[in-house]
Amino acid sequence: MLLDLLSIVSATWLAYRYIGGAWISPSDSDVALGLTCSLLLLLAFVVVGVYAGKYQTRPTGAIARIVLMSLLAWAVANRAVIDMQVDQAQVTAWLDLCLIISIALMAAIRVLCGEWIRRVESKHAQARRVVVVGDAAYLERWLPRAKREAGGYAIVATWASESSPQTEHGTSGALKTLVTKAKHRDFDELWLALPMSRQEEISRYIKALQHHFIDIRLFADVQNLPLFNPTATKVAGTTFIDLVTSPRHCEDVWSKSLFDRLFALCVLLLLSPVLLAIAALVKLTSRGPVFFRQRRKGVDGREFTILKFRSMHVHREAAGRLTQASKNDKRVTPIGRFLRKTSLDELPQFINVLFGQMSVVGPRPHALEHDDFYMRLIDGYMYRYRIKPGITGWAQINGARGETAQVECMARRVALDLFYIQHWSFWLDLKIVVMTVFNGFAGRNAY
Repeated sequence: MLLDLLSIVSATWLAYRYIGGAWISPSDSDVALGLTCSLLLLLAFVVVGVYAGKYQTRPTGAIARIVLMSLLAWAVANRAVIDMQVDQAQVTAWLDLCLIISIALMAAIRVLCGEWIRRVESKHAQARRVVVVGDAAYLERWLPRAKREAGGYAIVATWASESSPQTEHGTSGALKTLVTKAKHRDFDELWLALPMSRQEEISRYIKALQHHFIDIRLFADVQNLPLFNPTATKVAGTTFIDLVTSPRHCEDVWSKSLFDRLFALCVLLLLSPVLLAIAALVKLTSRGPVFFRQRRKGVDGREFTILKFRSMHVHREAAGRLTQASKNDKRVTPIGRFLRKTSLDELPQFINVLFGQMSVVGPRPHALEHDDFYMRLIDGYMYRYRIKPGITGWAQINGARGETAQVECMARRVALDLFYIQHWSFWLDLKIVVMTVFNGFAGRNAY
């Protein structure tokens, strides 16, 4: 993306500097306009999937999208030239030259860098560690081939299922041992080589590992049947149904990540005067730091430090205990009450987004103490962390924000978060951002 930005800016500058043999110098307003248009074109590339993972080493699809969007931008710009009634011949020549140079540069970058990216990825890719649990018949037939052909995966252990006898490939073991290994992150994925009829046993594994960020796939004995389900993975000639997985390979992950960083950068730049004013008010109206820092869980349970504007007086709580803010809470400062009510205290989290720790849209991350409490009461609670947590989300625009005095309130929030994860798309993110701008900043339960 940075190389594309450099290509567009370079094409703009070269075309501007040389039109019809005359060298001219751009004004400051022209430079600002050129940079703005370049960023808008990059955003269009993000939307149409130019930066999807599959195009990094196979550039044809990306080049086709670049040409299409560049031609569209060129057509819009030419139409604007006609409407503005400027020196049409000179500006049209500049636009034509911009189009040709920028497309040539971006296409060359992809052709030249594709092979290099492929080599770097193959060199540094880390195989995902897999534990296979299954029936003797499945293991005997499939395991030798899997160990030879399962590229990108390393089978670190095999276990006979609870209802099958021991085999030379797997040894029967307690589910508790498997959970302990998952807790210590001794493996990344669990593959269940079990017939689909054993639903009760499959459910046992899913329920036991729901709080640990382990991908779970089910052996699907359908080699002779076509399977068009996108939530399936093929390894060593065998199809596995993805029961519990993080969307690492979804095309939209690239678009979402790039959109997050561009959006966060724009917000931080545009609202910098507001951020400085809020920081000054927080510092002048109460003792303590400007920012409130707290450890939260990120994608797949990896912890990070979340940033907020401090909205409470500095205080200490007992270890392992965290009291949620409630109505008329005396710990909240006067300026803090306004910040919390309007969600302005959340603005520093765009720094977290810029660092890749959070997303603009996603399930809200909760304090670690709340995670430990609610994960025992609400099934599927930890599935919320299968994607990056967000500043806003489907739950927030549907009114599920603020204090969760009853478990039912948190259960509703979790249900909305899981709905978002199951139906997630780049366009849903855009919808949530728009709805947040118009009606998602304030809420009755935000104290």
